[in-house]
Amino acid sequence: MRFSTIFMSLLTVGWSIPIEPRQNSENLAPQLLETIKDLNTAVTDLTAAVNKFDGSLLGLLPQALAVVAAEAKVDVTILKATHITSKSSSFTAEQSLEIVLTLASQIEPISASLNALKAKYPVFKKTFTAPIVLLDLKILKAHTGDLISALKEKVTPDNAGLLDLGTTILNQAFDDAIAVYQG
Repeated sequence: MRFSTIFMSLLTVGWSIPIEPRQNSENLAPQLLETIKDLNTAVTDLTAAVNKFDGSLLGLLPQALAVVAAEAKVDVTILKATHITSKSSSFTAEQSLEIVLTLASQIEPISASLNALKAKYPVFKKTFTAPIVLLDLKILKAHTGDLISALKEKVTPDNAGLLDLGTTILNQAFDDAIAVYQG
């Protein structure tokens, strides 16, 4: 229970990290693309932290903190991307395609991270940290959905259809991971 309290406190701190303020430019596609690239790094860091988590007594706290910090970085990056998207004017056809393709390149790393979390479920369960992971998965799924919804309003209609396809794939991956932690 002590670890749960610590992790919940850290999660709260992650939620309070300020999001980058809107710049004077109306079309924020370059900032969004940069943030999506940052998301790739954050997801890779999360996967690495999850893979290193072994639940050992001496490593439990630092490893668990690494997972929580990496998850918070992913979440903050998604929130930042959503904020940038919401504040931007609509994207041109070229920008829309570039944004959607850049996001599509994130599907595999995100799926790999979710698969790593599923594989580590027995270890997280043994260390009583599985409920925190479950909460984080639900939050990440919701925030990812918010980002996709914001993007659908800003990209061209033909690219919005591609977002729907990516959303279906990601939702299934999140649902599979959530099912493991709920079971």
